[in-house]
Amino acid sequence: MAQGSTSASERARRSSAARRGAQTAATGIQGLDFILDGGLPEGQPTLLRGGPGAGKTAIALTFFCHGLEQGEPSVLATFDESPEALTRHAHALGFPLDEHLAAGRGRILDMRPDRSELVSGGEVELTALLARIGYALDALGARRLVVDAIDGMDESFAPGNSLRAELTRVFDWIRERDATTLITSGEHSGFSERFGLEDYIADCVILLRQEVRYRRMTRLLRILKRRGGGHGTNEFPFLLDHEGVFLSPITGTRLEARPSSERHTTGVEGLDAMLGGGGPYRGSAVMVSGQSGTGKTSFAAAFAAAACRAGDSVLYLSFEEATEELLRNQRSVGLDLASCIDSGRLVLEPLLAVELGWEEHLLRVMRSVQGQAPGVVVLDPASALGDPHDDRQGKEMLLRLFYMLKREGVTVLATELLPDYSDGVSNMDVSSIIDVWIKLRRDERDGRLCRLLNVVKARGLPTSDRVLEYYLSGDGVHVANGAETGGAS
Repeated sequence: MAQGSTSASERARRSSAARRGAQTAATGIQGLDFILDGGLPEGQPTLLRGGPGAGKTAIALTFFCHGLEQGEPSVLATFDESPEALTRHAHALGFPLDEHLAAGRGRILDMRPDRSELVSGGEVELTALLARIGYALDALGARRLVVDAIDGMDESFAPGNSLRAELTRVFDWIRERDATTLITSGEHSGFSERFGLEDYIADCVILLRQEVRYRRMTRLLRILKRRGGGHGTNEFPFLLDHEGVFLSPITGTRLEARPSSERHTTGVEGLDAMLGGGGPYRGSAVMVSGQSGTGKTSFAAAFAAAACRAGDSVLYLSFEEATEELLRNQRSVGLDLASCIDSGRLVLEPLLAVELGWEEHLLRVMRSVQGQAPGVVVLDPASALGDPHDDRQGKEMLLRLFYMLKREGVTVLATELLPDYSDGVSNMDVSSIIDVWIKLRRDERDGRLCRLLNVVKARGLPTSDRVLEYYLSGDGVHVANGAETGGAS
């Protein structure tokens, strides 16, 4: 094409964009809409591509079903799986798709290639396919369209023709119809040579991939391009399970928080005294570090129980103890967490840390926080979330997690297991974002085990500079001489 000339597809794209401005259509995935600056570009084709199992169909079904739930008539054309299979997949994601279809709000077109019907003179009649889709759009008055696995019809074209050569027609047709369209395509070997044109003619391109590190798999999403609007430029992990698709952007350039002058009690009277007569500020990050056997979980449980008594909702994420085990063990120090659960203020969620990658842990925690909107989150122990194979990634994950909780105004208390060989040095290296840091340690004196406590830092609070002994008994955690603060930070 001569320099300075404009193709028909480009003219159609510009005309469509000028009519709509920067309007978007929500996908139903909050995190994806956020990094897309509102959602998919309205009236334009978006290409979603990735390898097997990357989550293409799940995201496409979420976009399709979200439109139906919002009262938008929608059409899905499938070139791979049967309509029955897609309906089952939607149910697995929590969408009653069959009810929407029975009510006539949406339609699934089975477009799987059948050469006996679609081939004339040795070539697929693309016009017939588009006419069928257009008829369904007109019949429903729909502007939301999903074309799933369009690359599945590539082999149906004669050698002299190809899907790549016809894609410009498809994308132009979508713009002329002013249909907000999500098109999925697989990731093939030599993709750039065979299908690379798709990335250029689509108005928005979303890439999915799977990453396997140390035998743990993480799904990742990246926005390659988006014409006419901004978008997140990083690679974002996302969850795909029985609760659907969950993506939470975990990067940012601005440090924001919701400072409060209100304070929590720690549930340990002597520790409150070491913090100037009260506990940490609401919305702050607290870390309790210590070796095995120092009672870190008892401090965390005391904090959670005190927050429940004060009327706060608490999400307690336990990465090493099951629910019944944690309840039993804390009864030995006089803490009745079961009554907190019965009151509805405490939610205990045990998660097995070794089974999940660090990105998936982050997303599961954030999904729990968003779903339950607690005032307090306990991570016990947060050190279990770190990646033992990559200290840098573990640190990054925890920094992002603490920041995201603080940004939402949630108070977070995390416990950290210090190895015996660490000599009291933290391996997590996240002290920069911690507001209150309490260290616990063991010592032997005159043939008895002593437990010692000191406050390393407490931003904005008067704190004790003393190292004090504490003990665990049947009626709680007690700090000896805790009323003597002895200094200020």
